[in-house]
Amino acid sequence: MIYKLSNEASTSEIEKEFGIPFRYPNLYTPNPLINGFNETNISVVTMENKNEITFAIWGLMPQDFKEDWHIFQDNANTLNVQLDELENVSWMKDSFKERRCVIIVTGFYTHLLDNGNTCSYYIHQESEKPFYLAGTYNMLNDGFLCTALMVGKTDNFVSNYHNISNLAPIIVPKEKVSVWLNDGHDMESLKEIIERPHNTKLKAKRISNEFFLKNLTSNYQIDSLFS
Repeated sequence: MIYKLSNEASTSEIEKEFGIPFRYPNLYTPNPLINGFNETNISVVTMENKNEITFAIWGLMPQDFKEDWHIFQDNANTLNVQLDELENVSWMKDSFKERRCVIIVTGFYTHLLDNGNTCSYYIHQESEKPFYLAGTYNMLNDGFLCTALMVGKTDNFVSNYHNISNLAPIIVPKEKVSVWLNDGHDMESLKEIIERPHNTKLKAKRISNEFFLKNLTSNYQIDSLFS
């Protein structure tokens, strides 16, 4: 499972990479450490609005849910979801069928158990450009969106840096986004993206524990904390 993301790209870098604008650009702030255990917004592109980047609370909740994020997350951790859950949990089914999204990141954090210790790594594209991760979303009673990161089996590269679980985010290449966000979805095409993900060229950087202990905000430079 993955509970920490990164999005260090600027507004202009993101808009240039994906060719679509932020709906509320002044609300976006680059953040090297997005901690899912704190209620936080992440940048998404949804089926409902494919031509703009908007925001969603990380942690899927039922459609039209009325209570606070922490109340639901205390009872059900839905930062990550698997295909089996989306197909079989009653309140999640419509989210997968009707409300898929892509989540914009510049990387994510993994953890490796090694001789009784944990080593942390930052996984990112070789190009260091932002990229899309697969997600689903719902709309809460107050109109805000909430989202979950879809996870699948780790590939050979990620498994070298992540053995706390055998699950990792599903990367959606730009050429497959139109399929993922297609209203008239073909279930087999969606499952192909999930079960046979695109082979993206990634790199891993070792991270010092100090990075997480300080719970850095966006004004810190992530490179200075690599060990």
